[in-house]
Amino acid sequence: MTQHLRPWTPSQSRPFDARAAAHLLRRTGFGASPAEIAKAVNDGLETTVDGLFEPAADEEAEFARTFEAVQAGFINLDDVSYVQAWWLYRMLRSRVPLKEKLTLFWHGHFATSYLKVDDAYLMHQQIQMLRERGAGSFRDLVLAVAKDPAMLVYLDGESSEKEHPNENFARELMELFTCGIGHYGEQDVLEAARAFTGWHRNRAGFAFNADEHDDGRKQFLGLSGRFDGADIVDILMQQPATPRWIAGKLLKFFASPEPAADVLDEAAGLLDRTQMNIKWFLRELFLSEYFFSKVCYRQQITSPAEYMVGTIRTLGAHVSGSSLLSHMEAMGQVLLEPPNVKGWDGQRKWINSSTWTARLEFARYIAMLESGSPFADRLDLERLVPDDLAWREPGLARPKSPARVVAWLADVLVQGELDEASRSKLARLLVTGDDGENREAFRDDADFRRQRIRAVLAAMLSLPQYHTC
Repeated sequence: MTQHLRPWTPSQSRPFDARAAAHLLRRTGFGASPAEIAKAVNDGLETTVDGLFEPAADEEAEFARTFEAVQAGFINLDDVSYVQAWWLYRMLRSRVPLKEKLTLFWHGHFATSYLKVDDAYLMHQQIQMLRERGAGSFRDLVLAVAKDPAMLVYLDGESSEKEHPNENFARELMELFTCGIGHYGEQDVLEAARAFTGWHRNRAGFAFNADEHDDGRKQFLGLSGRFDGADIVDILMQQPATPRWIAGKLLKFFASPEPAADVLDEAAGLLDRTQMNIKWFLRELFLSEYFFSKVCYRQQITSPAEYMVGTIRTLGAHVSGSSLLSHMEAMGQVLLEPPNVKGWDGQRKWINSSTWTARLEFARYIAMLESGSPFADRLDLERLVPDDLAWREPGLARPKSPARVVAWLADVLVQGELDEASRSKLARLLVTGDDGENREAFRDDADFRRQRIRAVLAAMLSLPQYHTC
């Protein structure tokens, strides 16, 4: 039987090169700069994968200090836009991007919306909980979600009492969060709802209300006992459908949008063997033959968050989280406001005429940024594309071909994977201004050269393959 998740051994014919390293870093984070890709290649596959899970020295303390320093100035946790901007800031600046990528995954899985919770601080607190627990025990994560104040508001747990159990959380716990549809009945929903009665909140904290908890015997998934909510979670962890459902969700997000049945079987077995530990499952996935196969390579359409944050990190640009919010909403994603309890559909649903236009507008916005003030959105074009690269061979006085600029940007953005027809078209665009083709101006006029490089950069950020990962 084929072992899809067997370890991949790089070889001379299939090396762990810039192409493979960029694939790994895109999937496990948000884009990758040339320097990050080069470091990954130099470190090797296993060292790079292990490093994905290692906390950066003092990063959390640095974020905490930054948060405290700016909170009084502009972060108002009563305003959801500030909480959204803060999370984007972390995505942009984190030295451990997998942590934020996993947090984004869990935010879509345990979808909770500010539009109903109506408390930005509770949403901020929930995201922090997902960040802290996202790579550990799935059982512990589910239990933390069940006690999370934002979730208690969103799925009506705080009003669930023994005389009137609310079924909303119990139903979604099984349908979406653990085992999936078809592995429980309506009576199981009711019995689980009884077990969670009295799980309330005290402002921003969890509070167990014993007077409102139904401590009677319950029949749940073939078992009988005086179950409470923690017991229900433990029973669900023992269901064979649970590792299969969660492994499938992880595969679709990190590997392939349509994993084959035998791949899913193997992944479910792996997750079960790791005792539902997310870090150990993902480590094996990221080291696997399957992860580096054709069925996974550039098969995902990037979400707005992945596209925007990935672009900024790849180019070394500086853009504030608050600047990204309107762009992101126009692309169809609002952090802390997933469309429903199922989260975002993703993939092809990210692209329509309106959202594609928004992506193109963002590409132009980034490409046209100047180096500017350290407090403004900016892009250091000269650092991204050195001027001597743009028009002269090093040490020679003769003009060089604009094709080298296109090749350079193709290496930065798509690891050189650009067909000759596209390269030729972009090279012509590079020397064509309002008055037509002008190679002399490209060679001699630095302002013209910068303006054309920006136009080509915007065009390359708009290539369909750049919107995949």
